[in-house]
Amino acid sequence: MISSEYQILKHEAGVRPSSKDRRPIVGPHPLHSNMHVFNGLGTKGVMLAPYFANNFVLFYLQKQPLNPEINIKRFYNLFKSEE
Repeated sequence: MISSEYQILKHEAGVRPSSKDRRPIVGPHPLHSNMHVFNGLGTKGVMLAPYFANNFVLFYLQKQPLNPEINIKRFYNLFKSEE
């Protein structure tokens, strides 16, 4: 048994957002054209974020295509148009 003068008063857990296919989700929202998504980086988010952020910036500012493995369009079939 470990003895210590410290007492744990509170414990919190963080959630690492991840997608079903464990790939990041990046790109324009399917229903709201003025909103973009950059999420789902999961447990490797700290390592992946710079690479995918650069991909997103090039997409947004220079109209270069997003990497298809992270493009939110792979989930567009889950959204139904509000029209």
